[in-house]
Amino acid sequence: MQVLEFDEIKPGQISQTALTIGAFDGVHLGHREIFRSLLVAAKQKKLAPLAITFQPLPREVFGKPQGALAILSFEERKRRIEACGIELLAVIRFTKELGKVSADDFMDEARSKLDPKLMVIGHDFRFGKDKAAGEDWIREYCGDHGIELKVVSAVVKDGEAVSSSRIRSLLKAGELEKVTGLLDAPYQLEGKVVSGRHRGKTMGFATANLVWKKELLIPTGIYAAWAGFDHERRPAAVNIGFSPTFGEKQLGIEAHLLGYEGQLYGRKLRIALVKRLRGEIKFGSVAALVEQIGKDVAATKKILGVK
Repeated sequence: MQVLEFDEIKPGQISQTALTIGAFDGVHLGHREIFRSLLVAAKQKKLAPLAITFQPLPREVFGKPQGALAILSFEERKRRIEACGIELLAVIRFTKELGKVSADDFMDEARSKLDPKLMVIGHDFRFGKDKAAGEDWIREYCGDHGIELKVVSAVVKDGEAVSSSRIRSLLKAGELEKVTGLLDAPYQLEGKVVSGRHRGKTMGFATANLVWKKELLIPTGIYAAWAGFDHERRPAAVNIGFSPTFGEKQLGIEAHLLGYEGQLYGRKLRIALVKRLRGEIKFGSVAALVEQIGKDVAATKKILGVK
């Protein structure tokens, strides 16, 4: 997938595109259906499928302190968008100033740079200043400029429309298995591995430690997960929280990679969370904690189907 900076695209540089626009926060089943529809229509009409997205997301720029964080990191969103088959991705560096641009001005610029002949949007898509432009406005604009419009209906799963807000609610409740069903892939955290307090190693369960200073979309606790780095993937039991047995004040992410004995310091670790095993517990002794960790590791193996 070719990733382009929207501001650097010159008028006439790209032509004959099938275009979609969105935050694609999570790249969930609804977004995937938009991409599928875009690719089908682009192939039929011999157009280049192109998606516009934003980084940071508008919600991260204008959002409240809680609820502003994107469901997935930008790097992971790009990976999942590429996996959907999108060949061109134009990235708009979103700012508060850009949020004041009218829908007319934005679409005029997009049309001059990207030459869309077809536009595919989700049923609830809105954009422009104060999100004033919805389906009716877009339909009129496209009609005036010879752009065919296709509106994709909501994807329904388990009797309810798939949406980012629904996924956020499930994440908050720790319902990781349901989240995986709506994302069509596990929810994932990622960060750089740093040196920790080495408590896990002394207890026989060495961990890779990630410093996490962002908003946490999931409850603290112990999770069964897959940990990925470079081109490797390992089963992992992951502690996300404050280590109440040791009275920590800063939230941490500690991943015990089953069967791995190498060094990961300084490397980026991707943690795909599969299931929440339990909440955090303050144990009366280190021995009691070690016993519980052993049970957590056994549960993780069973859930992930590894020995």
